[in-house]
Amino acid sequence: MTINNSCRFITLFLSVLFFFNNSCKTSSDPLPKVEHYLHIAHTRTNSNPDMDSIAEIIDYSKYDMLWLGGDLAKHTSINDEAMIHVDSIFDLGNSNTLWALGNHDYNDLAKIAAYSKRPNYYSYHRNRITYVVLDTQDSLSSFVGAQKALLENIADTIQESSHLVLLHHKLIWMYGNTELESQIGAISNGSFGGCFFCINPNNFNTEIYPNLVKIKNKGIEILCIGGDIGHKAKEFEYLTPEGIHFLASGISAGSSKNKALLFTHDLTTGVLNWEFKLLTEL
Repeated sequence: MTINNSCRFITLFLSVLFFFNNSCKTSSDPLPKVEHYLHIAHTRTNSNPDMDSIAEIIDYSKYDMLWLGGDLAKHTSINDEAMIHVDSIFDLGNSNTLWALGNHDYNDLAKIAAYSKRPNYYSYHRNRITYVVLDTQDSLSSFVGAQKALLENIADTIQESSHLVLLHHKLIWMYGNTELESQIGAISNGSFGGCFFCINPNNFNTEIYPNLVKIKNKGIEILCIGGDIGHKAKEFEYLTPEGIHFLASGISAGSSKNKALLFTHDLTTGVLNWEFKLLTEL
């Protein structure tokens, strides 16, 4: 073999080897593991147990978790007929369906527990995210007794989570916040006041929020997500000076502008992103 032919052969061999090695790397590198979570709320109509027509036909099986922000039907738990209808759409007993109760859900807590297989407030852990599903109808928006103790215990013990997500119905964090309280009438379905569906004077900012700041200082991202929205505003997002996210999504039945919150969770990096999406795009 001549020197020129030998050089050409070596060059060809190295090219093939380079291609083969890179092909193997491409095929063996694992794809990033990503999950999708959907927050939807205030799906009720004024005809029990019917819900918004678009919300009723979304394929919720596409999502790894479903976060419900309350007021699912006009009287969600008034009887088994209503519960069966809502359950047929949202799979209430699924461990990855998290339901924060609203005032329109509140007829029969025992019936709710029978279908959801959980109490009206609780914590849940999945993929390094700690969830606390809150009951903002209890004690008129304030956190007392066992529910307050649950939040305090999490503040004392949480360590390994990348995120803490508080799911609730009322936009409780608007009261007592100097920037947000004046916006209650323009954002929240429930007005400020003493009624059962109102945003009542409460202890979130005075007694709960300081513990959230302590958790944030551990390097854990915090999202507080409300569901009593939709009539006046279709989406809400606010970042506090301490870096805690207040979010809300909910709908007004029949509106073409209705939105839900879609979350994308990269399980490899731990990054959790979100965007507001029209129901018609889900």
